[in-house]
Amino acid sequence: MTRPARCLPVGLALAGLALAAGPAPAAEGGKKQIVFIHGAASHGYGGHAYGPAFRMLARMLNEGVPTVNAVVIQDDKDLAPMDAADAIFLGSDGGNLVKKLGDRLEPLMAKGVGLGCIHYTVDPTDKKAIERLIAWIGGAYEQHWSVNPHWEAEFTSFPDHPVARGLKPFKCNDEWYYHMRFAADMKGVTPILQAVPPERTRQGKDGPHSGNPTVRARTGMPEIVAWAYERPNGGRGFGFTGMHTHWNWAQDSFRKTVLNACVWIAKAEVPKDGVPSKTPTLEELEKDLQQERPKNFNAEAVRKQIEAMNK
Repeated sequence: MTRPARCLPVGLALAGLALAAGPAPAAEGGKKQIVFIHGAASHGYGGHAYGPAFRMLARMLNEGVPTVNAVVIQDDKDLAPMDAADAIFLGSDGGNLVKKLGDRLEPLMAKGVGLGCIHYTVDPTDKKAIERLIAWIGGAYEQHWSVNPHWEAEFTSFPDHPVARGLKPFKCNDEWYYHMRFAADMKGVTPILQAVPPERTRQGKDGPHSGNPTVRARTGMPEIVAWAYERPNGGRGFGFTGMHTHWNWAQDSFRKTVLNACVWIAKAEVPKDGVPSKTPTLEELEKDLQQERPKNFNAEAVRKQIEAMNK
């Protein structure tokens, strides 16, 4: 029996014009184009670090999957690459990019472009954005229905799905959102990562993020924290609720789940053992942060935890 690895402990108006423009050009060399778009980081050093994570993921995809080309852009830069994308991956607090780019995404989703969303991106707060996200990736965080506690999730089994290729049992402490609002009858939704949360995470008082009667009634039941979605029009979506802390990318199956998903939503072939990538060191993870290390950062403690993640 494989011993679970441990992870670091611790949140339409343009439619006609776009469709009239016709299909976007293919990426150079016939590769599938994956476009990562990120907002600003928050929550301190290594927290909600969407840009650093996307730079790392894009580099690993370009090195490990010859059939894709991944690029990274910030939300306040030229967004033209998204119009030529086979898949788009968003990272932003409060689902900001889902709202900001909603009208521009709408015709792309109608054409079958893939979409992935990570961590706080899946909580876009307003009704229209939630409805769009459910239609595009199969699920969304809904306040007063979903919850966002920090807990160590243990993942022991995985579905027969390309996004799950090469995954091994693992544990990871993160801010795993759960009890998402999914597509009706879970049609088209495949759970990729699910685990039974600690009972304490269900007992929060009623609130937009803390708890509600439905969550409290689900004692002992597994909850989905990452999923794949096939839209009726053939487009693909992916939701991943973890990634509160940047250091968790050093957990191999955590990282592989997202890398596999990027390839799958772009409709490229996921390698039989999943997308290969080297476990990043603390120094490599920090390099992508492009920030000065705080004086109170305990690098040695984090380094030891990273070294233990996959043992």
